[in-house]
Amino acid sequence: MNFTYRNNHSEEQTNNSQECNNLFVYGTLQHGQSRNYILKGLTFQKASLSGYRKISFSHLGFPIIIQDKESKVKGEVYFGLDNSLFQEIDIIEGEGSLYHRLLVNVETLEGESLLAFVYCPSPSLINSYLK
Repeated sequence: MNFTYRNNHSEEQTNNSQECNNLFVYGTLQHGQSRNYILKGLTFQKASLSGYRKISFSHLGFPIIIQDKESKVKGEVYFGLDNSLFQEIDIIEGEGSLYHRLLVNVETLEGESLLAFVYCPSPSLINSYLK
């Protein structure tokens, strides 16, 4: 399988200094998953991210998302993250090498649209594992 990574996010931003304390998660950071301990105690809601598709491969042990205009990723949006928690998650997720933290629009189950950060795989992650 060959996937391409496009960094032409029209609505998304890579400027992590923007004021946003929400995080959309779709894999190991979700409630009940292996890395959710880091978000323990935070309020969250079910949500979805349009324009992306979630892919899971057993050899990876974690899912990734890729851009796909026709798809939607179901996940959770967590509220109230501070900068130190984002920095801790950046280290866990390999921000800058394995993943890039992008600002996106997500929609809650109640239909509310809001901004949240999401970790998208870097081109090197895609090229390393998904050829």
